[in-house]
Amino acid sequence: MIICQPPIKPKNKHIQSILASSKLRLLRLRKSNPVVEHEVKQTLKNPLATLLGYYTKNPNDSDTIAILLHGWEGSSQSTYIQLLADSLYQTGLDIYRLNLRDHGDSHHMNEALFHSCRIEEVVHAMQNIQAQFPDKDLVMCGFSLGGNFALRVAARTKDAGLSFKHVFAVSPPIIPKHSMEAIHNSKIYNKYFLRKWKRSLHIKHQLFPHIFSDNRWQDEKNLERLTQMLIVAHTEYTSTDDYFNGYSITPEIIAEINCPTHVITAWDDPVIPFKDFSTIDRLPQIKLITSKHGGHCGFVQGWSMRSWIEDHVINEITK
Repeated sequence: MIICQPPIKPKNKHIQSILASSKLRLLRLRKSNPVVEHEVKQTLKNPLATLLGYYTKNPNDSDTIAILLHGWEGSSQSTYIQLLADSLYQTGLDIYRLNLRDHGDSHHMNEALFHSCRIEEVVHAMQNIQAQFPDKDLVMCGFSLGGNFALRVAARTKDAGLSFKHVFAVSPPIIPKHSMEAIHNSKIYNKYFLRKWKRSLHIKHQLFPHIFSDNRWQDEKNLERLTQMLIVAHTEYTSTDDYFNGYSITPEIIAEINCPTHVITAWDDPVIPFKDFSTIDRLPQIKLITSKHGGHCGFVQGWSMRSWIEDHVINEITK
């Protein structure tokens, strides 16, 4: 484990977590956002799903593409994705911002609901991207649930024929049941995620009303009970325990990762218990990078509103 002390300010874990997604930080881009201005929208079709992605080619003919994965109920437009994308683009990289199923403007692309165990369709999307750009190196960076997906994709590279120059997982849930408990026990985060998930479900309901057998989910105010209700009704899992185990980052998954990988977390993350990372730092190709402060996906460094994550990723891939 590598303990670092970047200049994180403010030190409050909740302010850091809120700033991670705050639109206020996008003021840093001022009037120009070349990653979005020059993006090419793509629909990535595979036998399991159709996913939405945005590719931005760097004018300097980069030999590397950074694939960025957002967190649960985030999107390719999330603040932390846009700012890391801009920093990497300014460094000279191509950018690919991938949306998970039912995230961003993609609810209409698949009838079945998103859930966190849908790893195969993300692997297929990565294969699609690699096939489009066979002469470029791939770097993958995921935040929160996107970091969890990034680790599971990295564990499947051999079987899937994928190759990553570097993988970064920022604030990933390792034992999802513990993360759900942390969210459930917090009035702030329970309300936040419940509101965002219900907004997504309402969009899905308008598009595919027949997939919901009743409307009880609309009145549910408990995130844990809503998860139980929808998982049992819309997946092959019969309990939330089975479902959470389905996307846990186990020692077996860690052992399958054979590319340089950094798992980055803060001790004070309010929704990802630090004790869950005890199984991570065991292999030479995987480094657990921790800091005392940073909250959940924040790591913001004062009034510049720049995240230390941006500098760390750039430093690693340009070595």
